[in-house]
Amino acid sequence: MVVRTKTSHDLSHKTKAYIAAEKDGMWGTLVYEEGEKEPEFILKTPSKLIDIICETNGEKLLSRHDSAKILCGFNNKAPVALSVANNHYFFPTHSPNNPSCSWFSHSHIKEIHKGKYGDAIVMFRDHQKLEVPISAGIMTNQLHRTAQYRYLLQEQFKSINQKEALQFMLKALGFSC
Repeated sequence: MVVRTKTSHDLSHKTKAYIAAEKDGMWGTLVYEEGEKEPEFILKTPSKLIDIICETNGEKLLSRHDSAKILCGFNNKAPVALSVANNHYFFPTHSPNNPSCSWFSHSHIKEIHKGKYGDAIVMFRDHQKLEVPISAGIMTNQLHRTAQYRYLLQEQFKSINQKEALQFMLKALGFSC
């Protein structure tokens, strides 16, 4: 497998996973994109890439974790909403402080199976499979926690949007808000 090495990565709707990998004694990230046969290697850990994406959207990774803690009560390995508008929700496999922590896009996972040796086999929407050295049970739990967080966060935005729509209609009808 020939893997291109880069120093940065831009999140897109095609980003499926950020997988922690060690290369030449340094931790980096294998970035898996929908429609790409081979991943790219980025010279930053997955959690560092996630943190950079969060900062691009105006917050630190820690703030995004706090959101999931407050909304869902998740204290460990909390999922993050990298972009609610673009439906970019990712979940970690380990503590984000662990260099071997990988991150998966909730939207790209079709199913998770138990592997031969207790690991997880992730089947993506594009039918690509990826074997991950973590139990299928933990991966499935993380997938479900992300779904719960995603639902609750979207419900909050729905009520905010409904309130704004009502205020707009009242204003259009000549009522002051």
